[in-house]
Amino acid sequence: MNLSVNPMNPAFKGTMLIPYTELQKSGKESNETMRQIGKETAKFAKPEDMQVTKDGILVKVEDSKEKEYQAIIAKYGINIQKVNTPISKNDNADLSTYTFMVNKIDPQNAKARAEKYAQMQEPDKSKEYINVYNQFKQSPYSAEKAEA
Repeated sequence: MNLSVNPMNPAFKGTMLIPYTELQKSGKESNETMRQIGKETAKFAKPEDMQVTKDGILVKVEDSKEKEYQAIIAKYGINIQKVNTPISKNDNADLSTYTFMVNKIDPQNAKARAEKYAQMQEPDKSKEYINVYNQFKQSPYSAEKAEA
């Protein structure tokens, strides 16, 4: 008997997508919903196992915890999907995070600030990132601030 098994790339194992369309559908207090989902997700994944994409938020979850994670997120009215999309480890992760934070704390100037940040050199780039991170932590969008 010849059994063929389709090997799955380990980078894809347990990759979940929290689609933005689901977050928009949930409607009520989406910032609060995102904070709660973020807190729950932090119990299942390290920051490097999460990525913001154009379709939603990717989260790499251990296979053994997949159903538990889906159930916890479902209580917020969000349907997440298992996808074959790896979490990319790229050099622009800090730019993506910086852009996300600036879009929340200074949406009017976010594009210009992100473009300027992309052109900066060290150590100015690190100083700017820390400055924005500290502002974001104190903003109503931060999970840390929400817990205070």
